Amino acid sequence: MKTYEIGVLPESEWFFFSPSEETKKMFYYHTMCGHFYCSRDYYIKRETYPPLLLVYVTRGTFFLELKDDTYEAHAGQIAFFDCRQPHYYHASDDLEFYFVHFDGPQAHELCRYINQTSGLIIEGENNGAILRMMEDMVMFYQDGGSESVFETSARIYQMLMLLNNPIQSPRLKKNDDSMSRVVSYIRSHVGKRITLQEMADIAGLSLYYFSHLFKEMTGQSPNEFVIYSRIDRAKALLLTSDLSIAEISREVGYPNSSNLITLFTKRVGCPPAQFRKENRVSAPAEP
Repeated sequence: MKTYEIGVLPESEWFFFSPSEETKKMFYYHTMCGHFYCSRDYYIKRETYPPLLLVYVTRGTFFLELKDDTYEAHAGQIAFFDCRQPHYYHASDDLEFYFVHFDGPQAHELCRYINQTSGLIIEGENNGAILRMMEDMVMFYQDGGSESVFETSARIYQMLMLLNNPIQSPRLKKNDDSMSRVVSYIRSHVGKRITLQEMADIAGLSLYYFSHLFKEMTGQSPNEFVIYSRIDRAKALLLTSDLSIAEISREVGYPNSSNLITLFTKRVGCPPAQFRKENRVSAPAEP
């Protein structure tokens, strides 16, 4: 479909979609997609708009104001944001971009997560793959293609997966190998006492610096990561061995089984014995 919005040049194309109420409840779905060529007269200003917007800039600059912040997406970059908040975006001369408006169950929560981990303006190693998907999508509809709601939903989710490319600060990139050594050490020594100082020494960093970097990388403090690593090991033993709860507790570093039971119940939602009963696969009966 050709568009003649202000600032959108005639060679641009866009496509509209009207999902059913059932589709909205169950799937990711797009409401609009296209390929725009724009002059500096192009702009959109809204207080709110239900879907999310994903934009890949192939030429020029996409200017965005979101609440009180301003952003710029240049060629090769992606802008991804929730349109339910006040927004205003406009074009430089010779702006060219692909876009898709979409929504779906938990889509806005995923957008918030991706903005936190990857940023709102994204320049990641997966951008090229996302561009190819958007090019294919526009070409598909240009050729009159149709597909199932499963296929549409899968394509959108694949884009979201590619967008989730967490940003690493320069200091984390510099110490990435050190952090990986600590993670490997923790997972291979869950049955032993592991102190914060010991972990910092393995990383070759001060306690304060190590603790902050570790949480930046894993989302957990070092001590929390140790606890969850022990719980993960306990889960495996509960499902694959006949060890008692007391034996498993000692195996994962808790001489007193009540400590494991308390931590396990708090973080998993049920005691170890219940977890084993509900999740362990019974051996097939002898013929």
